[in-house]
Amino acid sequence: MADSICRQLHRFQGHFFFVVLSSQLAATQKAMEGVGNVKCVTYDLKDDWRSLLLGRNRFLDSMVEENHIDAVLTVFGPSRWRPRVPHLCGFARAQLLIGSRFKIQDSWLDNLKTKLIYAVWTWGFRRSSDTFYTENAYISEMLPKKILGAKVYTVTNYYNQVFDQPENWTRNVNLNLDLNDNLNENDNGKMVTMLTVSSTAVHKNLGIMVPVSEYLERVHPDFRFRFVLTCDEAPFPLPEHLRKHFVFIGKVDVAECPNLYEQADIMFMPTLMECFTATYPEAMRMEVPIVTTDLEFARGLCGEAACYYSALDADAAAEAIYKVATDEAYMQQLTAYGKEQLKKFDNYEKRAEKLVGILEGLCQR
Repeated sequence: MADSICRQLHRFQGHFFFVVLSSQLAATQKAMEGVGNVKCVTYDLKDDWRSLLLGRNRFLDSMVEENHIDAVLTVFGPSRWRPRVPHLCGFARAQLLIGSRFKIQDSWLDNLKTKLIYAVWTWGFRRSSDTFYTENAYISEMLPKKILGAKVYTVTNYYNQVFDQPENWTRNVNLNLDLNDNLNENDNGKMVTMLTVSSTAVHKNLGIMVPVSEYLERVHPDFRFRFVLTCDEAPFPLPEHLRKHFVFIGKVDVAECPNLYEQADIMFMPTLMECFTATYPEAMRMEVPIVTTDLEFARGLCGEAACYYSALDADAAAEAIYKVATDEAYMQQLTAYGKEQLKKFDNYEKRAEKLVGILEGLCQR
């Protein structure tokens, strides 16, 4: 989202923007070179007692003071820094508000660590800002109950604008070359590719792909399939006999994502909890049918543009995948609904306009 917002700033010539980017967003900084009303600075926030305990950061405080900055936007918090000027902070930690009805960790130690992390995040949000935006109206209604007195706006997410710029797509990943050697070349039928562009966070529930694979092998033995994930290796125990169904391509730049969707038959998203995930509108834009969990947030974001399954039921997930993969009419129906569902989101231009408008209002107040 940070990359997409940055690439819209040239449209607001009445303002000058100082953009602080981590070293991981070097591609974004390069893309912003030559934009007259934007100056990018690379800075990786480090842990120190001033930021952790007092919310102060010498580098950022000096930047605000020396450049007479009027307001600050943190794309997504919690931020360890509380600016001395109006601060709009993005909130996308749904687990702090709605938790999870599912037991996805087993050990008491893991659960204790999670509770401590959530407590630190909540404290970080409360300390860093009084004004927030979320990507989901439902979350916006709940947040003031968690952070008393908070002013909350809703600005939905969208796909990155590079999806509308084919001339900027990269094509470094050729999945036809990544077919696992363990697959039998004499197998009949089309290889069905399920793409999951995701982090490896626990709530993404990527481990369900293992029992899904076992079910498909057992119940539909002639069905050829593979899961393609944007991580370097399996973030879950993966039996050796199932490795032939998995391709791990590692983290990719957003400009590579359209190429991945072009090579996919289904976008599979087993997540259990989200404020928003851009993979939904990305798949809709690229006309790739979606298979995802039958949960409120997913239905609210996808509407009729997805095939849903009971969240922790691997057999149901496998049957949903098989249904979409083997029913061409249903697949086309889902992608058609996806085109209509996209119209309900703030596109990247509208999103930037909303954020800049909120910052303008904060400055006026």
